[in-house]
Amino acid sequence: MSIEMAFFDICADAQPATAHYVSLYHRASWYGGPEEGGWWGQTVTLVASQKFDTAEAADAAAQEVQKMADELSKDARDGYLRGCAAQTEWLEARGLDDSFLPEVDGEDSYAVYVEERRGEHAYESSRHWE
Repeated sequence: MSIEMAFFDICADAQPATAHYVSLYHRASWYGGPEEGGWWGQTVTLVASQKFDTAEAADAAAQEVQKMADELSKDARDGYLRGCAAQTEWLEARGLDDSFLPEVDGEDSYAVYVEERRGEHAYESSRHWE
């Protein structure tokens, strides 16, 4: 018998230790350096989250938040592309090679998760080439 089942045998009205958080994350991609042909990393930061009483309520809210995340990601991508175009135009106007500027970081995006613990999808890749 599992510990959880033994607990429920003693405490008949016990509730499973689960929660339902809808969480919005910001994903920032970055260029790590030219070693071994260049490498990329990503930092994923929790922006906000809300706890829901049921998985169904969390899933319904997550669908709505996903629409916002998709729009934020589109806006971030458009801004990234405009920035790359502006740098290219600046280089071309001066007759400079693209190696004149450092590599640009990648575009930002947004993600939505339903999770049991808020922040469980946050992470940062190592910024050191290994």
